[in-house]
Amino acid sequence: MTRALVELRGVSFTYGEAPTLVGIDLEISPGAFLGIVGPSGAGKTTLIRLLAGSVRPTAGAIRFGDAANGNGIRLGVVPQLETIDWSFPITVEEVVLLGRADKRSLAPWATREERLEARRLLNKLGIGDLAHRHIRALSGGQQQRAFIARALFRRPDLLLLDEPTSGVDVKTRHDILHLLHSLNHEGIAIVLTTHDLNAVATHLPSLVCMNRRIVARGSPREVLTSEVLAELYGAEMVVVERDGMLLIGDAPGALRDAHDPEAHPQGTPPAHFGEPDHRAGGNAEPAEQGAAPVRRQTG
Repeated sequence: MTRALVELRGVSFTYGEAPTLVGIDLEISPGAFLGIVGPSGAGKTTLIRLLAGSVRPTAGAIRFGDAANGNGIRLGVVPQLETIDWSFPITVEEVVLLGRADKRSLAPWATREERLEARRLLNKLGIGDLAHRHIRALSGGQQQRAFIARALFRRPDLLLLDEPTSGVDVKTRHDILHLLHSLNHEGIAIVLTTHDLNAVATHLPSLVCMNRRIVARGSPREVLTSEVLAELYGAEMVVVERDGMLLIGDAPGALRDAHDPEAHPQGTPPAHFGEPDHRAGGNAEPAEQGAAPVRRQTG
């Protein structure tokens, strides 16, 4: 039987008095492609840090690989781009070579073979011509690829990514997701966090919905339901399917209070009700009796 790459049993974590994660039971199997979704403050980044070994659980246990037989796993971690110091003087190739930091070598410099491997990864990810450019001079998508290349330098069994599509445009988001699917097809297990339900989460094979605890786990169709999302975010949401795709949005009226003009003070500007105001030069047509004032521009 294939053992899980990582097993979490009853894992809890706290930075202070209030718990960040409570009673997390989770298995990540070889070849998995898992998205973690939930509101801000749900503990998604903390879970990535626990999986990366950056912090230890306050309670519970995490097992990596077949520890009993001395067979651990290789991890690759891609942090949020917002956490990077872009003023640090480092080139794209040097970023990738930071992936050798866990190797037990007495030499402080990279070998010829390591530089060739770094260049191979950059070429594979489509940014080989940027190897000697300062990391700050890259676009958001190119920066993300550079840090993915750094993580791949370790030849990981499991790739962890914290909000990999945050702050990038639509095309870059698509490119990153296609790249991750390609890496997953090569046998690398992938776990990523995301806030984007429509553009990212609905396109992943498996999701974990969490808000300090796991609310649901399964395929997008199994867990992205109005009931689960209401429990997860504490707000009413609508889920519809169109052309085979799930579309998620706020419930009608959730973002707008009822606006009865009669309940507002005399002289409330029309713009308050979402109506144009042409008092600065246009002519207004009188509103019908009992109706909200509507002004239309003439001429």
